[in-house]
Amino acid sequence: MECTFHLCNGCKNHLCTNRIPLFSSLSEAEMDQIQALIIQRRYKKGETIVMPHEPMHCLFILNEGVVKVTRDSKENKEQILYLISENEFFGETNLFADIPSKITAIALTDTVLCTISKAHFQGLVIQYPKIAIKLLEQLSLRLTKLEEMLESSGGKSVDERIVDLLDDFSKKYGIKSDQGMMIHLPINREDMASYLGLTRETISRKL
Repeated sequence: MECTFHLCNGCKNHLCTNRIPLFSSLSEAEMDQIQALIIQRRYKKGETIVMPHEPMHCLFILNEGVVKVTRDSKENKEQILYLISENEFFGETNLFADIPSKITAIALTDTVLCTISKAHFQGLVIQYPKIAIKLLEQLSLRLTKLEEMLESSGGKSVDERIVDLLDDFSKKYGIKSDQGMMIHLPINREDMASYLGLTRETISRKL
């Protein structure tokens, strides 16, 4: 999928490196060095960013928007693995090993991604080992969420699973108002069903 891209000299109000947990342990001067390596890519809502079995030679860091990362099941049904929100990343599986990618990444909104090439990122990890520690922290959190999702699908009721999802969405996409917490859902009901391993009809009925 083609997209527009250019070298990043800063995004809106802040450099993206200042907002990304991976680089939070670095000094301003070190962040400036990394910023020079970043290429910014823009995708329209609905565009595919990554396809299965396509080589991924960079780390994708989400600057603006929401990205859906999915994987097809044996029944050829789409299973949402996770939603990527601002300042989170994906594409890490190919950073240190040539593992064929089986994921699909789709922009759910107009999206801005900051990318760092595999070669540049490996050099950064050697130069700044704290980046590797932050990367492991973020991957551990992601693995924990996947484990919780598997546990939820097997041991929790449908109501509990939907409540857990809405609770998670409230933390990422919720805005407090006079009426309570208003959640701007990043996905539609069909995607919510895919995320939880349910049918669309069940999601609609329970909501």
